[in-house]
Amino acid sequence: MARLAFKPDSSFFRKIAIGAVGTRAVAIDLERFGHRIAELERGSTDTKLWKEVKRKRVRIPDLVCLNCGLRVESRAKTQADLSMSHSLADDTRAWDFGMVDNDWIAFPVCEATEERYWSAGRLTAGASYWHERNWVRWKTGGHINYFSVRAFRTTRPTRRSTKGVTEGSETTVAWEATFSTRSGTVESASAQRITIRRSSDGHRYTRNIPSNQTLRVVSGDIVSENQVLASTVAPVPSGNLTCDRSLEPSRLVHLLNSRERTQRFTGAKLARLIPKAEFQEVISRLTNDPEEDVYIRLEGAAYLTSVCGEPIGELFTPYYESNDEQTQLEAVIATAEAATPGAVSLLSSFLDATEKPYFLRSAAAWALGRIGTPEALSRLTRAFADIDRSIREEALEGIVSLGGPAIPSLLAGLRDANDEIAAGCAESLRQQRRLPDEVVTGLLEELRSTTPSLWAVWLAAHLPREQVATGIA
Repeated sequence: MARLAFKPDSSFFRKIAIGAVGTRAVAIDLERFGHRIAELERGSTDTKLWKEVKRKRVRIPDLVCLNCGLRVESRAKTQADLSMSHSLADDTRAWDFGMVDNDWIAFPVCEATEERYWSAGRLTAGASYWHERNWVRWKTGGHINYFSVRAFRTTRPTRRSTKGVTEGSETTVAWEATFSTRSGTVESASAQRITIRRSSDGHRYTRNIPSNQTLRVVSGDIVSENQVLASTVAPVPSGNLTCDRSLEPSRLVHLLNSRERTQRFTGAKLARLIPKAEFQEVISRLTNDPEEDVYIRLEGAAYLTSVCGEPIGELFTPYYESNDEQTQLEAVIATAEAATPGAVSLLSSFLDATEKPYFLRSAAAWALGRIGTPEALSRLTRAFADIDRSIREEALEGIVSLGGPAIPSLLAGLRDANDEIAAGCAESLRQQRRLPDEVVTGLLEELRSTTPSLWAVWLAAHLPREQVATGIA
């Protein structure tokens, strides 16, 4: 494939970020309706990429409810729209690949509220250097619309278009819809006309509805910005959004024995997250089947060690030793899913193994951050003294992403005998959004001691002025 057929890094990462922001918003929104949401596709709420090795993935909905088993795919947009990427040539890139009729598709709208650019260039003897940063603050706004996969499959798309080569030359399929541009109350609704009184100031506005769209609201309904007012495809009725808490063991049996591989993966993941040890036999059969998809076998291995207590080394070593780098990477990531003390030991051994390729050590650092136990944090802070600068940055990113739970270990690390570890702990604390007041108080007490830590002094100097000015004075 020609180089131009790939998305540029900046464009690709922006789409990944929008997707993660949207998926997180969908998870929060569904919890309002009683759902207990967990990440189904690994990494769907994160932006972590390994450029050296492409991750091996099963295309699967992003989220799953632990109470009812509902699977939800998030298709985040920058403006209200019912469109999805599709491929006419590759079945695995079809818009509905890996989904079943009763899965849902959500359409959150993500908006960049603040965007700043920073760049620097340098020319030395015979060489030039250019570095660029783009900081974007995202928010999701308005109503999130939900549709069943069945509704889309039974309704013909109203338009198709092909993206440019920088977007992968994929096809986009879309279904027409009319969205509310403000929040208010529906005063009247007829076949081709709808009037809404805006809640902010009582102003009325009227929308004409195309003849091929069906009204999805009635007089008296309260609507929000971005909510579907009319469309060619029917959204999930508001009364059906509430979780019915219907997930029974028989449903997991059905999933684990399904011919659809994403269903089997879902069954193994639910059995681990709930958790349900009675599925050890059937999941062992899947895990030990060499013809089963490796993604499912790894999820089964995570279940067997975390729920059933089987030795993690025996389960995962064959994948670590695979000749396929994709499988090695996915095995490290699946080890984080297990999140047992044995998993921490294994991942720590990968991080210590300086002879291993960077992508594996990087994945181990990321995985320890995902686990987030005190033992995992202890190993991550030791990585601040690693000879590889990229590993130190990976450890920093993992610790900062943990937020509050990491703070006690980081405060203790300010006095570490190794100056690089103390410096890394100080920088990790500096990058926290806002340190709790009691932490700042403890830091100021450290400054009052007869031999304050150098890095405690440095940290106090780099915290927001309003947090420390009074105490320092």
